[in-house]
Amino acid sequence: MDRISKMRLIVVTLLLLCAGVVHAHQPDLSNIMIFEQDGKHLLMIRSALTAFEGEVDFHYKKGAYKTPEAFMQLVIKRFERTCCVIINNDTIRLINPRVVLGHETTVVAELAKVPQTIKSYYIRNAFFEDMPSNQCELILTAKGLPQKQFILNNTNNQEVRLRVKMQNGLKKRAVLLLSKTFCGEQFL
Repeated sequence: MDRISKMRLIVVTLLLLCAGVVHAHQPDLSNIMIFEQDGKHLLMIRSALTAFEGEVDFHYKKGAYKTPEAFMQLVIKRFERTCCVIINNDTIRLINPRVVLGHETTVVAELAKVPQTIKSYYIRNAFFEDMPSNQCELILTAKGLPQKQFILNNTNNQEVRLRVKMQNGLKKRAVLLLSKTFCGEQFL
C-alpha cells in the first residue's frame, strides 16, 4: 500500500471512529464505507445496535431470534436483500458477510471481482429505509477519486449513482447523479 493510500485509510478510520461515538446512540444515523484494504475491496455498514434490532424486529417479528448468533444471521439475511453495489453496470457480489455486535454494530462484506477501471458506481443501502428520518453517510475511497461524502435517505431512495469523468486523461472528478429527486449534476 503506498503512502497516500495509507494516509487516506488513517483519515477515514479516524472519521469513522469519531462518527461511531455519535452513531452508537442515534439509531436513525448510519454510515457505509467502501474501501480497499490488503488487496481486498470491502463494504462496511455501521450503526447503533438498536437500529439493527429495530429493523430485524420489524421485518422478522419481535422474538424471531433467541441468541446473538441467530440475530446475526437475520442481520446478514436483511443485508443481502437490501444492499447493492453495481460497478460499470455489473452487479458486484457481496461475499463473506459478517456482523460485529457491540453498542455500535458493524456489518462487513467483501466485494467480489471489482474491475480495475471504474467508470460508474451505483450504491444502494436500504437496510434502514423503514426508519422515517434515517440518514446513511456514504464514504467511498477509490484510487484516483477525491474523497467525498454522500447522504443516502428516503428522499433519494437510499441510493447514489456516480459516474467517473476523465479530464485530460486523468480521473479528476466524479459526477453525482442521484435518483428521482435530484436534478442536475454535482461535481466532486
